[in-house]
Amino acid sequence: MEIFLHTGDERSALGDQYRAAFAEAVELYVLSAYLTEWDAELALSPTCKRFRFIIGKDFGITRKDTCREVLQWLPADRQSDFLVAEEISGFHPKAVIWRTAKGRTFMLIGSSNLSRAAVDGNVEANVMLEVSVQQFEEACTWIDRIEAKSAPVGDGWLDRYVEAARQPKGGSAKRKPVNKDGGADISFKLPRPAGAAALLRTRRAVLKTYAEGRHALLQLFQRAAAKQITSQRFFTELPEHWSQEVGNRMQGKGWDRLGKQANFQDLARSFVAIVESPKRDRDDVVRAELDRLDARENPARKAFLSEMLCLRFPDEYPVLNKPVRQFLRKNRFTPTRGSSEGDWYIYVARQLRAALRANPAYPAKNLAELDTLIWASAEYNPRD
Repeated sequence: MEIFLHTGDERSALGDQYRAAFAEAVELYVLSAYLTEWDAELALSPTCKRFRFIIGKDFGITRKDTCREVLQWLPADRQSDFLVAEEISGFHPKAVIWRTAKGRTFMLIGSSNLSRAAVDGNVEANVMLEVSVQQFEEACTWIDRIEAKSAPVGDGWLDRYVEAARQPKGGSAKRKPVNKDGGADISFKLPRPAGAAALLRTRRAVLKTYAEGRHALLQLFQRAAAKQITSQRFFTELPEHWSQEVGNRMQGKGWDRLGKQANFQDLARSFVAIVESPKRDRDDVVRAELDRLDARENPARKAFLSEMLCLRFPDEYPVLNKPVRQFLRKNRFTPTRGSSEGDWYIYVARQLRAALRANPAYPAKNLAELDTLIWASAEYNPRD
């Protein structure tokens, strides 16, 4: 165990430990009650497989310009890993928790928020200790619960977030929060089209039919992923397991013409990897596989694969379609510009999950059901 006691009149070793944690971690979690400054010299290891940075928004203390610095610092495929504890009032942890490639697990906790002042200017007390794998997993479970009540920090969120006025340098006036719970009203206005009950009954029937036959459909994907069948054979057999005639298809047939020539063996490999991934890792695997398919320009990676994900995991993933994009733009919840394709999808998924959590009385109970109500209410122009 190491103890970092800083009186504010000398450079602290704490900053060096922060930098070491970011450089060596293959799994890294940062939780900071407020974000007022950012050290862009921190370097996230390219071997880091899982990263979450969760901040609080209470009293509007977190600064917009600092959040934008973090978004500029993050790689394009990590933008949606920068989260705000949107549904938590009183979010106050200050912790860095990580695992190294050698399997060693650490926690750095104390009074410091992640800022230059906390590292080199303030009077702070922190402790770093190596923990057991069991203790690390307990911490990860705790973070999972926090993540489930968080939303991505992106351009849209920052446009609507209201920060408190800055205090004059050296001033001692009491802070006047814009809102005790922080920021502004940033909830979605979810669509309520006419005939919603009938639309939902139809969509639920589709999900039920899919669930009844999903094992056979997965076997088709597994055969293609193992190269036991060709991409053409996959495409030929697909309507036997997924089609409007079978009754388990959500979208129209426009994709069939555009995606017919896709490499379905490669796409099936991605889908099987996602299905077999643990729930905690699923968002990261989805993002990585979508980015991999994007790099290979696989034409089935959007409409087709996203529907497969939505059918398999209706609580977690949306269908990638223009009405959903339109809905996000209308509500000013667009992802950060420059995000990778996979990260854009995870951003959208997390925002829509948050929208449903914030509206427990809403008639749609998962993203597959929300999709049909968005479609029915969209001012949809196919050329958009």
